[in-house]
Order: sequence, then C-alpha cells, then structure tokens
Amino acid sequence: MMAGNSAKHRLREGLAMPSFESSMQNLAKARSKWCPPRPWRSPDESRLIRRYAFLWFTSRGKRPSGRDWARQLGISHTWLQKLVRKFQADPTEMYRDVKLRGNPIYTDLIRAQERTRQMNENGELRGSRLADIVKFLERDR
Repeated sequence: MMAGNSAKHRLREGLAMPSFESSMQNLAKARSKWCPPRPWRSPDESRLIRRYAFLWFTSRGKRPSGRDWARQLGISHTWLQKLVRKFQADPTEMYRDVKLRGNPIYTDLIRAQERTRQMNENGELRGSRLADIVKFLERDR
C-alpha cells in the first residue's frame, strides 16, 4: 500500500482524476457542515483587551514596550500590533467606546478573565494547541 496523496496514486495507476462534479459535491458537503470557529476568550475580555490596547496606543510619555504590554494583557504582541494598525486606520469606534464607557478598570478585566475561564471549562472556547497535544498523547496511554 502506498502512502500519500491518493489522487497522485490514481494518476500513476492510469486511473482518471476525480470528476469536476464529484469535487463540487464534496465542496458543497463540506460547506454545509461548516460552522464558525469558537472564540479564544469571552467577548467581554476581548473588548477590555481592545480598550487597554487603545489606552496604551493613545498614552503619552513613557510607556512600556508593545511586547511587555501584550504580555501583561495575556495576548500575543502580534495581536497588539494588529489592533494598533486598526486604531491607526479608524480610531473613531474606540474613541466612541472611551466616551461611552470611560477608561478600562482592572477589576472588570479580572471579572472578564474569570468569565473566560468558566467558558473554557464549559467547552465554549477553543482549546490551546498544547492542551490538544496533551490530550492526544494521553489518549494513547
């Protein structure tokens, strides 16, 4: 038995490739079963992280580096950079949010992180890749 791509194997054997119609049927079947991916964290925590990132972005004077600020928020620095690019393109939504809700409060972030932990325990969030690997390795034992 040969390992690898079955289409290449069929081509070597002289058999025809799958038809366009069967490929379209498979694609339609996959699309019908598709569902959006689960979020990484609770909506409240995501909103508060955006608010803290905007606070960092608009602060004047001495401020921590982007990597340090991202580490303190528990996010990747690349996500912080993505948020900054979004703020540079159109900050009006965040200014509206600041006007409506004021500056973020640390206790609200703690509460939102607790909500994220609860959602994770209930299986409402994506798991980390490391957790998936551990689960896979424990399955074989």
